[in-house]
Amino acid sequence: MKTFIKIAIVLILVIVITVVALGYFVFSSIDKIAKSAVEYGGTYATQVDTTVETMDVAITKGTVEMSGLTLANPAGFTTDHFFTLATTNASFDLESLQAEKYIIPSVNLKGIDVILDKGNTPSNYNTILNSLKRFESGEAAPADNTKKGKDVIIKSLVIEDINIHLANMPGVSLLAGEVAINIPMIELQNIGEEESMNASDIFNLVIKTVLAAAVEAGGGIIPGDILGELGNGLAGLTSLSDMGINAISDLNLDEALGDVNAKVDEAIEDLSKEGEKAIEDAQESVDKAIDDASDKLKNMFGGKKEDDDG
Repeated sequence: MKTFIKIAIVLILVIVITVVALGYFVFSSIDKIAKSAVEYGGTYATQVDTTVETMDVAITKGTVEMSGLTLANPAGFTTDHFFTLATTNASFDLESLQAEKYIIPSVNLKGIDVILDKGNTPSNYNTILNSLKRFESGEAAPADNTKKGKDVIIKSLVIEDINIHLANMPGVSLLAGEVAINIPMIELQNIGEEESMNASDIFNLVIKTVLAAAVEAGGGIIPGDILGELGNGLAGLTSLSDMGINAISDLNLDEALGDVNAKVDEAIEDLSKEGEKAIEDAQESVDKAIDDASDKLKNMFGGKKEDDDG
């Protein structure tokens, strides 16, 4: 009997030591696991290299801090990057760790830097938009054999301090180092409540939201043909409203495009010396770019085209 008790005690000690060792391994490795999941998610969605400098997951506190996320440019571009994110802070519901989906009350993304580079064909933004379209259609090839990760529900995702730069655009004097557009804040709500969302889906969501906001705020700064390209690219992606996501922003589409119309009027006036036909061609071409950008962006944020209102 004593021998049996001794064996039982030894077995219990072995189990306790094993559980503690496994717990220590999981806690000590959680940052690396989370970092790898984010890098995989970005690469899978965009088909460009994604890197993260630091990741700190505090399970006992229910918080995540990340810094130095970079989405590289597609091959063939000389600018530093396509997309960078300075800092991320998030909170998560500890009870959801055992549930089917992680519940994340809040995520704050701060300091986003995007370079729209037309120095190759297709441009870096068109290449990324094409990758997102393939991703949404399910045609994108997995980045590696890593699992896609657990689905999440994010109650509030706030994106702050978005800076858009222009590079290698004919007729535009701005350099990649100069800020062309600054967007103070966008908030997205109810992410993942109607459609399942994992790390790759979140990348897709953030990038298309930032590019849509760039179109909306880019009137008078981003050339009309670029606005048209971005609008057409965004048109091939699922709108936020169709995903059950509510977007909150101070941006106004009509006001943003008003500056573009003013620039168009100036350009047409300058062309008047070249003949009436040149004026009509210029008006038609630029109007089409503006209309395309306007219609596609309204659809992106869940609005309806005028034809649909009929």
